[in-house]
Amino acid sequence: MRATSPERSGGEAPRRNTAAEARTAFAAWVEEAPGGRSFGQIVVRPLPEGGYELRHAADAGLPDGDLDVHVDPREAREIAKLTEGGEYRPLKSSPNLRRGWLLRVEGERGLYVAMNYLYPSAVVHWHLHRSGELEITTYRENAARQSGIYKRVQRLSDEGVQNAARACCEDAVCLKKTLWDVDENTPLESERGEGEIPCPEPCSIFVSFARRVRLFERENKRDLDAIGLSPSEKEDLSALVEAAATGSVPLAREAEFEEPLNERRMRYRRLTLVPKLRPDGDAATPEEG
Repeated sequence: MRATSPERSGGEAPRRNTAAEARTAFAAWVEEAPGGRSFGQIVVRPLPEGGYELRHAADAGLPDGDLDVHVDPREAREIAKLTEGGEYRPLKSSPNLRRGWLLRVEGERGLYVAMNYLYPSAVVHWHLHRSGELEITTYRENAARQSGIYKRVQRLSDEGVQNAARACCEDAVCLKKTLWDVDENTPLESERGEGEIPCPEPCSIFVSFARRVRLFERENKRDLDAIGLSPSEKEDLSALVEAAATGSVPLAREAEFEEPLNERRMRYRRLTLVPKLRPDGDAATPEEG
């Protein structure tokens, strides 16, 4: 994403360093709040002696001695890599950042490096959004760019996009604030989120999930059985029953959408399968108990 500056008289337009602007603006924003700023699952606060401290929001009240202390901003890359249970985190804005660490960095550059590992591109997007310059790309515009096995997402229905967003983008599974819509005339109807990290266009995780939802839509047009269930719906129901019979429901990894017990896939089923099974035809929202 590029931002442009007015041309200087008699010469070329100066090259704009948006990253440097964002770095300075973010550090100033943190400095304005000595008690700390919340950004995703992170609390960032300025230190009296200079520099900044970052920790998981759930660890805000813990003594420093109870946490693993790091001083190299590049160590944020390892902090962000795995969940508490040791699984890889393909989407860094998912609310599954591990706890138990404290990171102290020097200067706004160190802060920017650490934040960029924890939430890639988020500080730049945050800055451009605050200044009204963030470019927003609708789902249809994004889908038009897809090719190969992902080209089929261009044929996902508006209802499919809406349900995919409810299953994939709300705060329970992603902490970004969704700014994009289905198209210029069709706004998203899902909860957009209340956090500081803007989402200007469908991410690669969403596009991958949208591809799976498009496969579900094709099934529903051609492969329903006598009671109106598709093969994948019956597969998901069977997996849930089998898992419940063992006393636990182990979820598949975050981006394994081909697996029946994937969380986003189950959130989608709650929107589309439950109405088929409930006598009243009403579906609970993914956040309802």
